[in-house]
Amino acid sequence: MEDQTFQGKDYTKISFAEGTFSDCYFEDCLFIESCLNRATFSFCTFKNCNFTLVNFENARLHEVAFESCKVVGANFHLLEKKLFSMNFKESILKSCNFSHLKMKKMSFEGSKVKECDFKETLLQEGNFKKCDLEGSLFHQCDLRGADFREAIGYAIDPSTNQIKKAKFSIPEALSLLKGFDITLQ
Repeated sequence: MEDQTFQGKDYTKISFAEGTFSDCYFEDCLFIESCLNRATFSFCTFKNCNFTLVNFENARLHEVAFESCKVVGANFHLLEKKLFSMNFKESILKSCNFSHLKMKKMSFEGSKVKECDFKETLLQEGNFKKCDLEGSLFHQCDLRGADFREAIGYAIDPSTNQIKKAKFSIPEALSLLKGFDITLQ
């Protein structure tokens, strides 16, 4: 499908396996437990959509925007990695796995990114401004040049992550010292 608008649709438990969507706009749609196996979404926007327990295995997400969406339990690490670029704005992401992905310059601005896994993830120049990152794990990530200004709830260990030229705000930046067993007074 190309250049289509989908509004208020319920795609709960529907399969989009191997479907192709280009320049499409989805608003107020439910994708609960939907199957997006090997589906391709290029230059698509999802606004106010619910992606709870969606199967993204080998899906291709190229220049996809999620605005004010809810994404729960998504295994993004299973995406087709060659055609992968997406951004989130003011969305809720919970228990999602972004491990081993190359997400340079990816934006999560203003989102609640809770209990998500970022293990060995390339997040260079990523945008985490105004994010709530409570319970999210960053381990052996490349966060060089990433922007965490006004972000809260993050636990980033500078000894296991690359953070050169990353931007942080005070007082939350003090959490970067937690792993060093020091006392601040």
